[in-house]
Amino acid sequence: MKSFRDHCLTEGIRRKVKGELVKMASTLSRSIYDQPFKEIQGFAEASLWRIDDLWKSKEINPEIEIRTSLYDKPKKAVKKIHRIGFYPVAANPFHWAHLLIGLSALTEFKLDKVIFLIAGFDPRKPDLVPMAIRHAMGKEVLKIFDPLFGYSSLAAGNNVDGESNLFRLLSLNPEQRIEAFYIAGGDHYHRINPKNNLPDTIQKMENKLMNICCRGNDNFHQVSAVFIERGERERQVDTFLPVYFLPPMPFEASSTMIREALQNKQEKETLALLPFTAYHYIAKFELYAPPSHYVGAVSRNFGVPVSPVFGHL
Repeated sequence: MKSFRDHCLTEGIRRKVKGELVKMASTLSRSIYDQPFKEIQGFAEASLWRIDDLWKSKEINPEIEIRTSLYDKPKKAVKKIHRIGFYPVAANPFHWAHLLIGLSALTEFKLDKVIFLIAGFDPRKPDLVPMAIRHAMGKEVLKIFDPLFGYSSLAAGNNVDGESNLFRLLSLNPEQRIEAFYIAGGDHYHRINPKNNLPDTIQKMENKLMNICCRGNDNFHQVSAVFIERGERERQVDTFLPVYFLPPMPFEASSTMIREALQNKQEKETLALLPFTAYHYIAKFELYAPPSHYVGAVSRNFGVPVSPVFGHL
């Protein structure tokens, strides 16, 4: 099997990223030199060149393999400690900020790989599109960045929170030492979530780690929390967890903004935040229309190529 070391690691990724931006710009009758396309490409290019440097100096190794699913076969453990980012997302839908955050974490913490844990169902988010399509769409988007990004189906079919799924995933790799970096939005930098008074990321992760220590497992993986900055932090949370921060993206992006644009509640230019691969899936299954609209499209079209159908573009 040909190794990634036989060629430039990110050359193909750069081509795919540009292709995604060119196709989406064309779809919106825009230029790739317009914002946010230019900003997205510039951020991606700078990150990918840095990743090439880390790879060539053998500080990272994206070729590493771990189990990310209950159905994966066991992977052979190696002496090297794997440094892996774990990023739970609803991917409803994926947008460029998700992907650039993955690149930012990889370069900032010299990670071997970033695994995206796509959510199953969430009673707090009634607007989630069918899981099978969301995961299929997410897997295709993540292929743009292969081998830097990986996909986990561990959350499929359940509503287990991201913190719990992180530890479930680590438990699938008991023989391979892993330094795990759990990535979350800055609005989860709490011990107790102020919106519902329930444990938030730091408390959940501390509880999991203390539970493991009480069972006498001293060889468990090392776990850190990474929060994406959103404005100024109000205060510092006291915790024994290693905590790090990533700067915010240079542009505003959210899945909500994209869904609203698809429903004509925002300017269509907002769709520039979508990779074209995600847009193609959305158009194919007529997603983010009223539920009675897209459910029929799902049953008719799953797995069958169709043309984009959004007349408002």
